[in-house]
Amino acid sequence: MDNLLQLSYLGKTNFIVAIKSLALLANENRLLTRNTMTEKLGIDSSYIRKVLAKLIPKNIVEGFGGHYGGYKLIVNPKETTLYDIYVAITFKRGIS
Repeated sequence: MDNLLQLSYLGKTNFIVAIKSLALLANENRLLTRNTMTEKLGIDSSYIRKVLAKLIPKNIVEGFGGHYGGYKLIVNPKETTLYDIYVAITFKRGIS
């Protein structure tokens, strides 16, 4: 029940996970690992990876592999709309 409440009444959707992940990245203003994001958001790291992988080709997030890898926000949060995020995770690559 706690996980359901934590993920909001909309449930665990790609859009909700994207918003929460981007909010965390914007707030931290540094490279964050999936493990750190999992701890802070209570969302499985593979699910975070799946969602953020959709934001990388849209130049919203940058991902770095390896032992010291993680994710970094590369857009200005003040200039990025919810619609931008929705389009990035909803439509297939090459369609926007």
